[in-house]
Amino acid sequence: MKIGRFVATILIVEDRPVNLRFVATLLGDRGHRVVEARNGEEALRIVRSERPDLVIIDILTSGMDGCQFVLNLRSEPNSVQPRIVFRAAAHIAAEAEALATTFGASFIAKPVNPETLLAVVDAALSAQSAPPLEAHSEDKSIDSFLRPIARKLHRHTANLERLNAQLGRGIAQRDAQLEVVRAALDQEIKKRLLAERELTQANLRLKDQVVHDGLTGLHNRRYLEESLGREESRARRSALPFGVMMIDIDNFKRFNDTLGHAAGDAVLRAIGQYMLSAARGEDIVSRYGGEEFVLVMAPAQQGTVWERAEKLRREVQNLEIEYEGRRVGPITISVGIAIFPDHGESGQEVLRAADAALYQAKRSGRNCVVVGDKVKA
Repeated sequence: MKIGRFVATILIVEDRPVNLRFVATLLGDRGHRVVEARNGEEALRIVRSERPDLVIIDILTSGMDGCQFVLNLRSEPNSVQPRIVFRAAAHIAAEAEALATTFGASFIAKPVNPETLLAVVDAALSAQSAPPLEAHSEDKSIDSFLRPIARKLHRHTANLERLNAQLGRGIAQRDAQLEVVRAALDQEIKKRLLAERELTQANLRLKDQVVHDGLTGLHNRRYLEESLGREESRARRSALPFGVMMIDIDNFKRFNDTLGHAAGDAVLRAIGQYMLSAARGEDIVSRYGGEEFVLVMAPAQQGTVWERAEKLRREVQNLEIEYEGRRVGPITISVGIAIFPDHGESGQEVLRAADAALYQAKRSGRNCVVVGDKVKA
């Protein structure tokens, strides 16, 4: 009797919960009553008690496979003979479909498309009941049915194992190559970092050489002239003055002529280091050239600059400088002072005013401090 789309009892034999839920939900939404079994043995018991209209089972399963399930079911006298839908993986679809035809069952390949599954189920429910076991030739044992599938499955498994072995060797080879590349890359990164660090240090040394005097370690004339522009801008913004001292070592040529240039260098280094140690953090101490030094005090009033200059003059005179075991000196200095903006409208003008004041100090007998003339209004 033909059966259209109607509510039927369908037994699903599936040991994977995810697959079971998928098929059960699909058929349940269609209006069918779904019964579940985990294996062929449990399915046989349910067939006897629930009398389902249709059984969906894999041809190849653990334990009792689909073929054994059908043979056991049809060998029972007067038993319920539900329609059967076999499932099998796509790589053995041809053999499995032929086997399904031999058993009078329907077939569907996995993975299952929902529309295809519903169509196969509807067609199976509409078909005639499966023929009893006696309709089959007695010499077709379960082994003869499964042997082609088993051979193909064995070949497929062997191919998979071979592919897996090749893949494993490929992965190992790739990992070894990647390790070589990674080691080379690490080495290259280290080299570049080292090169960058050396370049940075070289740039710092070069920058230091550009703005520092090699003999005394003080800032040089270039740095001083750049700083005067900054101090001028800061003084204009804050309306606070700054002072400039031009300092010269008295009779310095005499040390070079009598003791040699090395002794003169020792005197320059000693006075430079003393001036640096006596300076404030905000002061700028530089070697202007030859035996001349410049000290910029910002901010500072004229009285403060004068007091500092006098202190420098007195303490330099008391310095004990030795060269090759002999005391060099005594050393005296002359100092010219100028104040921004009293002695000039720019940093450079103030520097020239301090230089002019230094000239006056030397003409006055040296070893003294002279303040420059104020700019006339």
